[in-house]
Amino acid sequence: MKYTDKIFFFDNVYSKGHLKLPIGSLYQVSELSMIRNSEISMHIQECDEITYVISGSARVYSNDQTSIIKTGQIHFIKQGNKHKIEVLPGENFRFLCIGIIPDRNCDVINEFYEKIKYNTHFIINDNDTVKFLSEFLIREFYNKDEYSHGIINQYIYLFFAAMLRVLSNKNFDYRTKAKEKSSNHAMYRLLRYIDREYLHIENIKSISEAVSYSEYYILHLFKEKMGITIKEYVTKKKIIYSTELLRTSNLTVEQIATQLGFSCAYSFRRTFKKYINATPNEYRNNSDSSFCSPKQQLNIL
Repeated sequence: MKYTDKIFFFDNVYSKGHLKLPIGSLYQVSELSMIRNSEISMHIQECDEITYVISGSARVYSNDQTSIIKTGQIHFIKQGNKHKIEVLPGENFRFLCIGIIPDRNCDVINEFYEKIKYNTHFIINDNDTVKFLSEFLIREFYNKDEYSHGIINQYIYLFFAAMLRVLSNKNFDYRTKAKEKSSNHAMYRLLRYIDREYLHIENIKSISEAVSYSEYYILHLFKEKMGITIKEYVTKKKIIYSTELLRTSNLTVEQIATQLGFSCAYSFRRTFKKYINATPNEYRNNSDSSFCSPKQQLNIL
């Protein structure tokens, strides 16, 4: 795949080949967004690979089989098998990729591999569990400290547990529509969804469909309860997250703007300046002492 085919990418490949964790040998954790009609060419898997589709769809080749994978699905393929991804013409393709050779002495890992011992690959639907784990896992790589390896190990353990649950038909659906329609319950569901999904929210309609309330209702309810619009709340959440990336990562302002869903770097810079009273670069260069907490500045609890 050519570099220009990647809209955004975070590629964590270990210089010594792998990172040894209790869960096994971790070879790679990547988050990529590929343009339509691009591809990852055919290759032999050097390790087992988990791919979670954040958005878009693609054609995936697993040995001699071809399948379409879509938003919210997980593709798993074992070491030694042929693999290729082709992004479909209609949309870009964003995904998380984990390359690992797990330790079969772990109880959940062993149970998982016993479950799939006759399969070289499979595709399953996520129930939102892996989606949340993906976001937390990537954040941990952006914000590494002395506790990160232990936390990364636990997240990957939970990845396998979540896949095992689905394969064992114990797939609890966290998206079940609640019957209670009180305003307090609606507000709880609305806030809970936005706080988890703000990095991927595209419009009010997508929120409305996810929480099963009308656009008119959630717009007025949120404004009444929070005193600000949904759009402003989501923007503030993104700006707070951007300050973390500016402090703890080497991502450029353009890459951060793309990851947060801004139309361009100029739009991100303008919005950042509005809320933080500094440009992203000014904040990055002076974040140790010159600015108060972003949460204090934006007044988000």
